[in-house]
Amino acid sequence: MLRLLFRSSRLIVESDEADLIRDVCLGLDRAQNKLKAIQRRLKVVQEEAAAQVKLLTTAETKLSAAIVAALLSGQR
Repeated sequence: MLRLLFRSSRLIVESDEADLIRDVCLGLDRAQNKLKAIQRRLKVVQEEAAAQVKLLTTAETKLSAAIVAALLSGQR
């Protein structure tokens, strides 16, 4: 069975509201599946971003402390 995909996230954002509603009415199951896929992807992106923020914040803190310690000790 051929399964057609709902429009891409970019096309959803660029869509006129009336066109989007029409397409949802014509393919409600596909639209609901697309929404679930977007929600899953959003969760993954948020988790990846949070991990990256934690890594960079820790690196910033440690490097800042090392710079301050080096400056205070007179080492350059």
